[in-house]
Amino acid sequence: MVRIAIIGAGLGGLALAQGLRKRGIEFDVYEKDPGVDSRTQGYRIRIDETGQRALADCLSADEYETFRATCAVSTTGGRFIDTELRDTAGRVVETWRPSEVEDAEPEDAPGDLSANRLTLREVLLHGIADRVHFGKSLDRVEEGEGHVTAHFEDGTSAVADVLVAADGVHSVVRRQLLPDAEPADTGALCGYGRTTLTGALGETIPVALLTGTSVVFANGFVAVLDSMTFRQWEFTADLTPVADYLYWAVFGPRDRFGLTDTADTGQVLAAIEHATADWHPALREVFAAADPDGFAAMTVRSAAALETRPSGRVTLLGDAIHVMSPAGGLGANTALRDAAVLATALAAGRDDPLRAIAGYESEMRVYAGDAISASLLGTAMLASRI
Repeated sequence: MVRIAIIGAGLGGLALAQGLRKRGIEFDVYEKDPGVDSRTQGYRIRIDETGQRALADCLSADEYETFRATCAVSTTGGRFIDTELRDTAGRVVETWRPSEVEDAEPEDAPGDLSANRLTLREVLLHGIADRVHFGKSLDRVEEGEGHVTAHFEDGTSAVADVLVAADGVHSVVRRQLLPDAEPADTGALCGYGRTTLTGALGETIPVALLTGTSVVFANGFVAVLDSMTFRQWEFTADLTPVADYLYWAVFGPRDRFGLTDTADTGQVLAAIEHATADWHPALREVFAAADPDGFAAMTVRSAAALETRPSGRVTLLGDAIHVMSPAGGLGANTALRDAAVLATALAAGRDDPLRAIAGYESEMRVYAGDAISASLLGTAMLASRI
């Protein structure tokens, strides 16, 4: 029986694990973090039609319904505004889609869903927690005849038939196997935070900002605000209760904020506060009331062209192989697609995992390459100073 080792318990790695479980394939997941909530990895995440199909393919029907039930409720499809809250045409990225609106007619095309990242990870952990091993930092992989071995920094190791690297943009596996494939720095940054919607704050923020997604176009950068208002549903023992909040992110070139690539989180936050000092008071209040320990910033990186390489017993998934700018909203959804495609391939090729991996990689290079290109176009459009 084929056995899969997955390095990384992010969305892609866990979705793959669920897809394998659904197909009766043995697996173990190894994650370097000590726990699922041990560090800030973002808050709101948009799941588009591709991501929704992939999750439906990997999860059981009940788990997929739990995912949908725990997404935020939108009463509008979204709006584009300027820094004074006036409607504007903006510069719409081609891959953006309106939010799925609650109580929309069944025949309407499905829209994007806004999920709380931690909640989605907890949904993806359901039923497989005993196969996910936290605190396992990978040192190296070693491919042998008919097997592959993962060596961890704590001196332990794990042997499997196939190893899947889902360990993110700083992938240890990619750096070992593909040292020339380091993602490029795009020159852009993304800072994101969360503002809890307390009673007082909810009464002072305009209703328009609390009914869906708002994209604020400024000179040379954008801000995205998403109202994460949740249904009244019963939390299970596996899911952490989440209070309603406003997710916000600021995206643009570092030089627009006067920052270098060595800027720390505090410098980024100060630069954002300076760049938005003349914005509408309601927007400034959202930033000022943000959870003090919840702000994070990241350098926007993009993978190089995905070149054909000889397939082996080690393959890569998600940001480990095709990290892309968040401007297109495609990164996580492409990783989820990877999980569904790879799980299907491994199930169909149980007796020939090398052929299954080759098929997955051939398909993935096409759609992931398209997504990287679309995300770079989105970055250029959002960073335009026109």
